[in-house]
Amino acid sequence: MRLFEDLPPAISHPAHTAHELKLVTTGGAPFRCDGCMQLGDDGPRYSCEACSFDLHTCCAVPTATLQHALFKKCTFTFHHEPPSGGRHCDACGDDVVGFVYHCHKSGLDLHPSCAQLPERHVQDGQVFELRKEASRPCRFCGKNGYRSEFWAYRSYCDGEVSYLHVACLKGAPRTRKVSSGGQIVLAEAPIIDGVLLSLPASTRRSRGFDRFRKIVGVVASVIIAVIFGNPMALIATVAGPSGLLRG
Repeated sequence: MRLFEDLPPAISHPAHTAHELKLVTTGGAPFRCDGCMQLGDDGPRYSCEACSFDLHTCCAVPTATLQHALFKKCTFTFHHEPPSGGRHCDACGDDVVGFVYHCHKSGLDLHPSCAQLPERHVQDGQVFELRKEASRPCRFCGKNGYRSEFWAYRSYCDGEVSYLHVACLKGAPRTRKVSSGGQIVLAEAPIIDGVLLSLPASTRRSRGFDRFRKIVGVVASVIIAVIFGNPMALIATVAGPSGLLRG
């Protein structure tokens, strides 16, 4: 992906030819991206000053093609419209109704923001690795159902494997809804309410559990920021004090 500081300050976009879109780096209300139709938090986006039109940065200036370590034999091509037929994102499981990365060979699809999720994140020595599916119940929802067929982050606590569904992380920070006027209303909720539900009681009482719980909260915050189109979070993941470039 392009580094945030390399993004152009303004662009013309084929999805909105009437006006120029300008890069908004801070502030602003949460929004629905008019490209991928997924929600975004306040912060970086390309926005039209003349009307209500916003794009995640990853939707506004996408890489034309990409490959992903979880789908090594696939080449994903960026499309402004999904291929015909009902489509879902093969990362989070949500419907695809707008901009999408599609692999013609495999038929797989990825939301642009899901395609940017870090494959590995290290936080305070705790490693979280992205997997195609979860083989055990998620520590957020405590279930091993439909969401387990899609991406999840795996880590360990006192030798006990832990999975966090990407779909659960996507819905964890707050309840989002769109009012009749088109404005997105946020109902705040603690980021890790209900997290780690399925860990054994003995693990929850262990000396390292509180530290692990705090680490999960930090990691979840980073991943959620990426899911909602904040490229700064991904840069921090790669280049920050605990990032991939620091080992």
